[in-house]
Amino acid sequence: MHRKKPKLIWRIFPSFLVIILLSLTVEAWYSTTYFKSFFLETSQRELMVRASLMQDRFARALYVDGLSPQQIDALCKNLGEKIQTRITVIQHSGEVIGDSFARVETMENHGKRPEILTALSGEKSMAVRYSPTLDKNMMYIALPIVDSRSDPAVIRTAVSISDIDAKVEAMRNSISLVLVLTTMAAALASLYVSRRITNPVEQMRKGAQAFSKGNLTNRLLSPDTEELSQLAQSMNLMAAELNKKIMDVRNRSRELEAVHTSMQEGVIAINGQEQIITINKAAAKIFDFSPETLKTKHVLEVARNYDLQVFIRKALATSEPVEDDIVIDRDERMVLNIHSTALYDAHDKRMGTLIIFHDITRIRLLETMHKDFAANVSHELKTPLTTIKGFIETLLQMMADSPGASAQDSAAQYSRFLGIIEKNVNRMVRLIDDLLALARLERLKGTGIQLEVHPLAALIQKAVGFCADRAEGRGITMEVHCPDAIAGMVDPTLMEQAVFNLVDNAVKYSDDGACVTINAELKDRNIEIQVKDTGPGIDAAHLPKVFNRFYRVDKGRSRDQGGTGLGLAIVKHIVQYHNGRIEVESRRGKGTCFTITIPGATVL
Repeated sequence: MHRKKPKLIWRIFPSFLVIILLSLTVEAWYSTTYFKSFFLETSQRELMVRASLMQDRFARALYVDGLSPQQIDALCKNLGEKIQTRITVIQHSGEVIGDSFARVETMENHGKRPEILTALSGEKSMAVRYSPTLDKNMMYIALPIVDSRSDPAVIRTAVSISDIDAKVEAMRNSISLVLVLTTMAAALASLYVSRRITNPVEQMRKGAQAFSKGNLTNRLLSPDTEELSQLAQSMNLMAAELNKKIMDVRNRSRELEAVHTSMQEGVIAINGQEQIITINKAAAKIFDFSPETLKTKHVLEVARNYDLQVFIRKALATSEPVEDDIVIDRDERMVLNIHSTALYDAHDKRMGTLIIFHDITRIRLLETMHKDFAANVSHELKTPLTTIKGFIETLLQMMADSPGASAQDSAAQYSRFLGIIEKNVNRMVRLIDDLLALARLERLKGTGIQLEVHPLAALIQKAVGFCADRAEGRGITMEVHCPDAIAGMVDPTLMEQAVFNLVDNAVKYSDDGACVTINAELKDRNIEIQVKDTGPGIDAAHLPKVFNRFYRVDKGRSRDQGGTGLGLAIVKHIVQYHNGRIEVESRRGKGTCFTITIPGATVL
């Protein structure tokens, strides 16, 4: 379990307090010891002085005045009361003949006392011990009273050191009280100083915590102390540099992300374990996933394609670039050109592979369309040219083989053959015109369209008028339903061509005596133009392809009727350049309906 660490103030403050308390305790102990020693020494000196004074006084009383023991005892009591000192006179035999505080009759022999023995030997002595007579601790000073005519006696002065102990104890109590008060004051001072020291550190901690959370614009205040001030300045400088570097990295990351996201090519980076490091939207779209859900996933979970899996393993096995084309079958068949490049880290160690996907489906489709287009154009042009060439050769051969034939028969044959030649030439001209129109539309890509508000009724009537002669020749009626007030933003020339192509096809594929209907109306601010016929109709399998170039449902009938196979492709381009759409509905034997829908409808 993680143990919570104490704050800095609770490291500094107790240390200060312990140091101060220990110092004051040692000082108090030393002071009381010193004062006790001082008192003892002072008492000793005073006793020594008193004893010296009493030495001469009692020497005179004993050896000059010849006082009796009773007189000596009275003198001791008299002098002891005056100087508040115990005075004891002991004979050489150890017998006490005078004492200022006690009755000599009751006192035992003092001959064995250490200070008495020392004094009787002719030296001064000092002793501290318990006195059973007075029931106190006493300090004794003993001096010899010497006379050449008799044995020496001893004069002893004494004071109670219990008084000294009491004074020392009182002083110790006073010092203890002062110690407690001083300790409390020192504790408050220590707490104040500790806070003065730790508050700047705490502020810097909070600032560093803000830095760690990404708030690198925050700045630390400069403390009063030089060291902490320099530390704060260093941390502020560090935060500024980090913020600058992070912003640089973030900007580069955004730039790379923008490039990565806006790339039309799919990009996947995988590591050595075939896990996805990063993937852009284009690549995720290829595999129909969201980019956010793919990171760290195994690439095989995403790309369930055998050819791609083989390519990835091959790319990871080599440091050389690898390129290949694969096909992904989804709703629509997709052809991808994939290219791999080895990825290395900052230490030049291989970390994976970068795979770039180029969608070349349109390119491959265009290549196929170009091939089909070239084949179809060659076939469409070759057929009438072969026919023309054959009939011209036949005419030449007829002219050489039958010089004597009647002019009427020859003219009839020549006229028939020339009519066939003219028909095929006209077919070639229409084919070339449609090719040129389609090429022009594709080349301009809608840039040459001049949109203007134009009435639709006049435009449709003009397109229908171009087909009127053919329709009348076959007994086909054409009904136009278009209010005169309907107008739209159209290029009149191109829209007229689109309507003409649809009406022309309807007339071509309708039976004699049939009816072709052209309707135009407004629907939700859009213009909807419908061209209906009652012809043979189109099978559902052919409907998605009818707008492809050179696509014919019935190739033989289309050629016989002069169709080029490009009319609906031209219509589709024109409608797309008007930001509209074209739809077809048909069933075999039930006729066909083409619907053009374009925006920008107005009412005149």
